Amino acid sequence: MAATSKRSNRMLLFAGRVLKEILRDPLSFIFCLGVPLVLLLAMYFLFSPTAPWFELEFLTPGIAVFSGTFTMLYMTLLVSRDRSTWFLMRLYTSPMKDADFVLGYALSGVLVGMCQVLICWLTAVVVGLCAGNTGWISWRILPAALCILPMIAGFVAVGILFGSLFSDKAAPGLSSIVISGAGFLSGAWMPIETLSEGFQSFCAALPFYPAVQCGRCLLVGKNILGEPMGMDVFRRHFVVTVIYAVVLTVCAVLAFKLKARREAD
Repeated sequence: MAATSKRSNRMLLFAGRVLKEILRDPLSFIFCLGVPLVLLLAMYFLFSPTAPWFELEFLTPGIAVFSGTFTMLYMTLLVSRDRSTWFLMRLYTSPMKDADFVLGYALSGVLVGMCQVLICWLTAVVVGLCAGNTGWISWRILPAALCILPMIAGFVAVGILFGSLFSDKAAPGLSSIVISGAGFLSGAWMPIETLSEGFQSFCAALPFYPAVQCGRCLLVGKNILGEPMGMDVFRRHFVVTVIYAVVLTVCAVLAFKLKARREAD
């Protein structure tokens, strides 16, 4: 028990250090807060009068999920930068294990992602109140926000994975591919339900679209076409996002162990 407690303390101390570094960097506020909020406001005010999927009850879950890609990008930059500056090499002399490093990064990244989701939903509620669009505002916002957390954890794991495997110059470029894919394949602002069944099945096999649908299912219980989505739909999509989050986290730990540790030998 004492050894487990010491290990947890080391991991938490490392997570605290990572979180402080994130909060000190103005880029974290630009990537993780500024861009998603600008997207939410711009898309709602510009497009909601002509397209129903830009209404807040459909747009907000999509933006909340998509905002996790910017946390992924920042974690990619952070991990790859720590590797390039030999910061991690010095820490390898400590008793910390590979999982401690990854969980320390992941904990700080998920906390940032949670704040991201919270601010996104609060902004949507304020905009809805100001615009008189309040029909969707209810207690359902809480479960709709919480169900996105596995996808946020998955994005953080991808950031650690890329930061562990690639240099600080190559890793951000790969992250931008994921950002673009999440934007087009999540249905955050694109009516995937109106496209071919084959394309819908392809999107449903990836984590982005299921994560958005989970939020919409719990918030309004229907998709953008007005078709009802019950708890069976929610469970199916939620299982997909959880599986991806677990697999990506395991991959991040393995990548960190095989790549970053090897550089220290």
